[in-house]
Amino acid sequence: MATKERGAQSVEAAAAASAHSRINIPLNLQNWKHLPGTIQSDLLWFHQHLLDQQIGWQEVKATIGYDQSTVFKVLKGTYEGSWPNVAKAIRSYKRLVDERGTIQANEIVQNSITQMIGAGLNYALANNSITTIIGESRMGKTAGTLLWRDANNHGTSVYVVAPPYGGTKMLLRRIAEAQGVNKNLSAPQMYEAIVRGYNRNRILIVDEAHRLLPGDRRTNPAAVEILRDLHDLTKCGLAMIATQRFDDELRKAHYQFEQVLGRIGMPIRLHRTINTADFARIVTQYVKKPSPKMMAECKTIANGIGRLGILVETLKVGSRAAAKAKRQMDEEDFFKALAIRRQMMGERQFART
Repeated sequence: MATKERGAQSVEAAAAASAHSRINIPLNLQNWKHLPGTIQSDLLWFHQHLLDQQIGWQEVKATIGYDQSTVFKVLKGTYEGSWPNVAKAIRSYKRLVDERGTIQANEIVQNSITQMIGAGLNYALANNSITTIIGESRMGKTAGTLLWRDANNHGTSVYVVAPPYGGTKMLLRRIAEAQGVNKNLSAPQMYEAIVRGYNRNRILIVDEAHRLLPGDRRTNPAAVEILRDLHDLTKCGLAMIATQRFDDELRKAHYQFEQVLGRIGMPIRLHRTINTADFARIVTQYVKKPSPKMMAECKTIANGIGRLGILVETLKVGSRAAAKAKRQMDEEDFFKALAIRRQMMGERQFART
């Protein structure tokens, strides 16, 4: 066997040798360019699924039935066997994943909020554009985004949360980790590897994007510019999920952000008021037939500080109490959970109620 071939095999063996390590192979779309588009789509979904679910080498055979070494070659694009058979195994596994997903309870369901979020994400992906999705804290932006990702991913979307510190290097590390790129590379090397994982058929979703704003308007907004540059180079979709402060700062300092503002094809501003229809299906996952009194209380919570986040937390407390008593949750559990929360917060704040 030639020395080069032995060297390649030893690298593959070493990469797949640690059974307990997470699968972390960087995506290079050029490695699959010789394959039909349908097979590339299957491989994209499988690659991103392994990363999102943090599946390790020990678990990989239980997914599509191929051993560690073969999966390594598939993901690297060096596999010499039947690619259609691999794609068939991936599609079979994906059906199983989808079936499991339908029986899991969601903290948010399809409503006007998720529909607006989905519209922005669909637009950015379909038109190779940028979208901003702006809304108050804890009104379901993240949950709605993840709901869209899980329903529409097919390997097209990469989701990251912007870091609260560390500047551009930490942002690149977050994106690199989500794509399987070595996050210990230098910033230029990391960025080059990240770029290789995007094209017109992919979208990068950055949550908590307001964290990327510079602390001073005289400072170069390098983190935001990195995202714009990635979009410009690869023509991928880009979505930035943030609070109102992000949109306000973009427009106040338009001379700094004019390149980004000019590329936002679908800016989404979520409604400030959450209507009953937006949370009713969440509530009925816990209490099948809530009374008008309970729904009115839920609406008050959903439009207060903490919004849908606090509503779901209150429902969960009631659900745990019912589970402890080995029975289905009812309205009494909800109001008890609400009373406990109000008591812990102090009576003065709720004297008006």
